Amino acid sequence: MTDDAGNLSIDFLAGFTIFMIALIYVATLIPGLFIGLESQTIDYDAVAYRTGVILAEDPGMPDNPAWETFPDERRDEVLRFGLAISKDHPNILMPQKVDRFFCSTWSYDDYRSRAVFGDYPYKYNISLKVEGEPVIRSTGEEKPDGYGYIRRVVKVKGTSNATIDHEKVSKYDYISHDNVTNDVFSIHINCTELLHNETIKNPVYQINPLKDQIMINITDLDQMGNTSINTSLTDITIYRIKPISSNSPLRLAPIRTFDTPYIDSETSSVSGLPVKVTKNITMIFPPGFFSDFADDTTQLYVFLNFTHDSWKQNYLNNTWNEGPWNVSKSFEYDYNPVNVTQPELKDGVLEVAVW
Repeated sequence: MTDDAGNLSIDFLAGFTIFMIALIYVATLIPGLFIGLESQTIDYDAVAYRTGVILAEDPGMPDNPAWETFPDERRDEVLRFGLAISKDHPNILMPQKVDRFFCSTWSYDDYRSRAVFGDYPYKYNISLKVEGEPVIRSTGEEKPDGYGYIRRVVKVKGTSNATIDHEKVSKYDYISHDNVTNDVFSIHINCTELLHNETIKNPVYQINPLKDQIMINITDLDQMGNTSINTSLTDITIYRIKPISSNSPLRLAPIRTFDTPYIDSETSSVSGLPVKVTKNITMIFPPGFFSDFADDTTQLYVFLNFTHDSWKQNYLNNTWNEGPWNVSKSFEYDYNPVNVTQPELKDGVLEVAVW
């Protein structure tokens, strides 16, 4: 009986000792389990990582219509910033989204609530460096000594543009010699061809006139006088630029007047027309310019009305009618690299810092 009691005491002491050793060991491990959760640096890195993922891999919300087309007065309808062309093409950024994102009209809180997200009022610095562009775009505050950080290697889709010089005018015979009354200088933007071309299905390389910027340059106007119509053309005036939308070229209707081109390589657009032109005209139709008036089956035309002052009559057409017009000689804004510079991908680096 006495021996049994002694055995029980020894067993109890041994078991209690093992329990205490295990308890002490576990207690020493518990602080280590929470080090990662208490570390502000790791927390900031996680927020920066999440922000970089959203910007580089998501197109934003809403996506149709795209958030970047919303004017400032509709900013409350933008729920999330995203720079990707689509969810199917992550890390490939759309230039129109980039331009709108780094627009100065957004407030600090707009970025915080639509890009960074989080329960705490994080501060941030977001920047994008694109190869070939001298300026690094950025928004936010100057970075402090310590912050969370993520660096994403991205691609940025390039824009397209058409340059029409006097040689192309002669080649395509825009200036008619038989019936100038119904001939107009026109550029044809075929949405059906651009959006449903069987060889260009990838939106990364697609020209989308409903979402992309459309740029048209007309150069060497001072040399257009070397034609049988007039051998000493000077003092050209452009009276109107008119985008037209119609699925039937014979029944055209105006959609919006565009009267702020860049003239003769000036760095700011003119305030209105008519305006004198010595040599060059650049028309920049911003992203979404045509989207409110067209769909993917629409035929778009851009007509220009020129007048030569000494003639006192129209240079490319005698009268500016409301239609019908002869559009058989229209310049094609298409996937022919001879006519239009095609979109290409540029290397870029997206950096997000959060603290």
